[in-house]
Amino acid sequence: MTNNRSRIVGVLFALLVGFLGFGTAAAAVPLSPAAPASVQPKQNSCGDLSGFTHVKLSALPAQATDTYKLIQTNGPFPYPKNDGVVFTNREGILPSCASSYYHEYTVPTPGSSNRGTRRIVTGQGGEYFYTGDHYKSFQVIDIDGGTTPTKCGDLSKLSPVGYSTLSADARQVVDGVRQGTLDDGTTYENREGVLPACDAGYYTLYDVGSEDRVISGKGGELVYTPDHYATFQKIDLNG
Repeated sequence: MTNNRSRIVGVLFALLVGFLGFGTAAAAVPLSPAAPASVQPKQNSCGDLSGFTHVKLSALPAQATDTYKLIQTNGPFPYPKNDGVVFTNREGILPSCASSYYHEYTVPTPGSSNRGTRRIVTGQGGEYFYTGDHYKSFQVIDIDGGTTPTKCGDLSKLSPVGYSTLSADARQVVDGVRQGTLDDGTTYENREGVLPACDAGYYTLYDVGSEDRVISGKGGELVYTPDHYATFQKIDLNG
């Protein structure tokens, strides 16, 4: 009788050990941690200003308005070797555009012995950005109610000027552009950001007189500036 009880106890003990061993083995299997999802910063497409804070020009330091006016008249700038140069956007904060799309201008800081940290950056689509901390952050400057870029070739925002009202020299240049007989044109980079944003090399510049110029686009656009890029007018061939 004692032997039978011993056998039963032994069997039960073996079953218990097996059960506990199975449980231990199951618990020992490590769970693979879920791989963290990679989060890529979203880069706005060229001309897309969504996600940027906006600020009115009048709300910025007074020197920003002075710089804006100088941009409209193409100078004279306080730092001619630095103002108007290409802004490469190496920080990657502004929308990714062509290499020569952006240009930067100094916003002077009163009392500073150097250029300081304030800049206005322009885009060829008419965008204006302000940075007060040397490119660490940017705000879109709202001028005249907004800065909505126009499509390449759209001159609807320019006031027209009749072809017949141009000077004889200007009409001669326009005729040469249309006939394809001029070979002295140079690439117009649209640094002022007034004309619609287009690919690099889209615009060609032709001198007329000491101050006036004719600019042509590859889509057949014709623009006239009578005052060395201070203002631009769409040439109406029927006017």
